[in-house]
Amino acid sequence: MSAIRIWWRELSARERVLVAIMGVLIAIVVIWLGIARPVEGALENARARQVEALDRNVAIRAKVKLLQAMPARTPASASGSLDQIVGQSAGEEGFTLERTQAQGEGRVEIAIASARPTALFGWLAKLEMQGVVVDTLTMQPAATAGTISVRAVLKRAGQ
Repeated sequence: MSAIRIWWRELSARERVLVAIMGVLIAIVVIWLGIARPVEGALENARARQVEALDRNVAIRAKVKLLQAMPARTPASASGSLDQIVGQSAGEEGFTLERTQAQGEGRVEIAIASARPTALFGWLAKLEMQGVVVDTLTMQPAATAGTISVRAVLKRAGQ
């Protein structure tokens, strides 16, 4: 610090003014490039993600209303081992079951590490038409954007 003080004292008044102006200009550039632009970019990104989320929300609400308006159908009776029915159906739909565990007669617990919500609910609707209904369902966001991890207990319809 003493070397800087000595250097500053040795500058003429004109040089001190020029160095001070240079310091102010450097501070302005650092604030602009180091703070203002990154914050502006983050705000733009957040706005874009919000618009996408709102679009997905509207689409899901429209699908829910459509499903609620559909007449209820009587599901078929599932024949055979429930864990085999669920495993085969999951494989046909492209889902990898992380875990399949039978819970007595007519109940099976499954876990899926990553699935797209629309594909998952479509698969569950197909299972329902085969006589397999959801007893409990727990979903959480998965590591991949737009996917969920699922734990569910499925049972035969009417049990």
